[in-house]
Amino acid sequence: MFLKRKARLLLLDDDTSMQKLIGAILRKAGYRVDIVAVGAQAIEKIGREEYDGLLLDVMTPTEGGLTVIRHLREKNPKLIQRVVLVTASPESVLKGVDKEIFGVVRKPFQPEELLETIERLVAKTK
Repeated sequence: MFLKRKARLLLLDDDTSMQKLIGAILRKAGYRVDIVAVGAQAIEKIGREEYDGLLLDVMTPTEGGLTVIRHLREKNPKLIQRVVLVTASPESVLKGVDKEIFGVVRKPFQPEELLETIERLVAKTK
């Protein structure tokens, strides 16, 4: 009997309370979650690990989700299609990337909205 592999996700968010909240929601739903606070850490992990999806915050004090997306455009363009932006950023900030990525979950969000988006993403990548 084969065990079904749990989807592995990478969360980039500089806010520790948001890291804990999103991490708890996703882990309770059975996902494996790695959490980083800056884009350089995310880029480093993406280079070493395989992820079913990336949850990226756009507005961070240093390197955020847009830095990671720029990196993916050069090094791993297929992975951009597995990006979900979790953000409170205005639409104008998302122009240009909204067509490339899988989706956007707006802060503040309901846990069900986040989970539904991640479930659709994981189902698409299987």
